[in-house]
Amino acid sequence: MSLDSLNLYLFNILNAPDQASSFMVHYAVFAAHDLIYLTLLIFAVLWLRGGYQVKKQILKAFVFTCITLAISEILSAVLHTPRPFVMDVGQTLIQHEPTGSFPSNHMTIFSSIAFAYYFSEQRQIGKFLIAVAWLVAWARVYVGVHFPIDMFGAFLLAFIVNASGLTLWNTYKEQLMKWVLFLYEKLFHSLIQKGFIK
Repeated sequence: MSLDSLNLYLFNILNAPDQASSFMVHYAVFAAHDLIYLTLLIFAVLWLRGGYQVKKQILKAFVFTCITLAISEILSAVLHTPRPFVMDVGQTLIQHEPTGSFPSNHMTIFSSIAFAYYFSEQRQIGKFLIAVAWLVAWARVYVGVHFPIDMFGAFLLAFIVNASGLTLWNTYKEQLMKWVLFLYEKLFHSLIQKGFIK
């Protein structure tokens, strides 16, 4: 079986069936579309209320995610592989622009955050976030806006960037934190002083 055939075969298995239940549709749409906003909100609250180590880990996730997402955007623009609905394949449950399908930006973001934690002292959180990333991967295929190969590509890209960037991060993380916290404390000095944020 060729890679294209395997990709289409897996898509047909994972994509929403004709008689999908209302619960499954809403669950998949939440995971595919809305979970990213909830995740960003959680990290924003953790940054504002967390201590030095919490902030440093969030900064690491942010840096690695930005790098990985930039590479993902370039690959998507260059390769411009069609999405399932462009090929008139399967069911599509949410609206999406016909941008390049490979790799998935959603999977890139969730995988990058997950690996940032996995390659740290907080590996257990990383494992949990990897599971969340694959939940999002399933959901994006289920709602018909991505193929499975888009997810594997994003996951692999996030792994490579995080693994290869560890040495640089460990070398410069304290200096980077110093700069970021200096700017953060300047911008939010009054709120920090009043104890609303840390």
